[in-house]
Amino acid sequence: MPVTLSTNPAQATASRALDHANRDLTSSLKRLSTGNRIANIYDDAGGEAVQLKLKAQSSRYTVLQNNLMNGISFLQVQEGVLTTASEVASRMGELQAMSKDPTKSSDDIANYDVEATELSSLLTRLSTQQFNGNALFANTSLNLNLNVQSSPDTMAIGDEDLATDITTLDNVTGSISSVTAAQVEDDLQAIANLRAAVGAKQSTLNYYYDNASITQTNIDAARGRITDVDIASEASAYSIAQVKSQAAAAMLAQANNVGTQNLMQLLM
Repeated sequence: MPVTLSTNPAQATASRALDHANRDLTSSLKRLSTGNRIANIYDDAGGEAVQLKLKAQSSRYTVLQNNLMNGISFLQVQEGVLTTASEVASRMGELQAMSKDPTKSSDDIANYDVEATELSSLLTRLSTQQFNGNALFANTSLNLNLNVQSSPDTMAIGDEDLATDITTLDNVTGSISSVTAAQVEDDLQAIANLRAAVGAKQSTLNYYYDNASITQTNIDAARGRITDVDIASEASAYSIAQVKSQAAAAMLAQANNVGTQNLMQLLM
């Protein structure tokens, strides 16, 4: 091999080896310090693209779970109102029955009428209550998305109509004795039906929430298999890269020294 003044092949080879070793060492340090398997985009470009999509999908499932919980809260408020309405209707049934008692005086009946009128007004007000500015009942435009797909499935959570279903008890303006026991029973049954419908929706949303939570967990696990570094394996790779870097640095120094010494000997 010729000895030249301007080039040193041995030094170039050792320098290139040192550069590669340092690059591997830096990447390994980055993986260990961040916990990410993909330290640089060129490590796994395809995997990086997949994990970004999975990350975005997981974020959407987080929002979906929040939306579902808000929907459940809406239905719980509906349930509370219907529970109160059921108690009010039951009390009005009691007043209707007491008004039929022949031993009661006209003043007694008048007192029952006053209470019945107030309770009837309360039922009307209950049917118009809101949740965060949204009508609790007869709100057919309130549709909750149940998934994050491009063609979402929806559930109407505000379509129960309390005012329409209790047409007798929320219109008592005269004597409660004019209301029949059958009418009271019909209104109580209507409220019970609404409560059953609200309960069924709550149950359904709970299942959708559980499914969204499980799906998100599995998506995060799949993403983790792409992005998370194997600490044990990477620690071993780091040790190898460190040894290679040290060896390349030592050999680079040797190549520089040997080349310089040989050239100086020839020139002397």
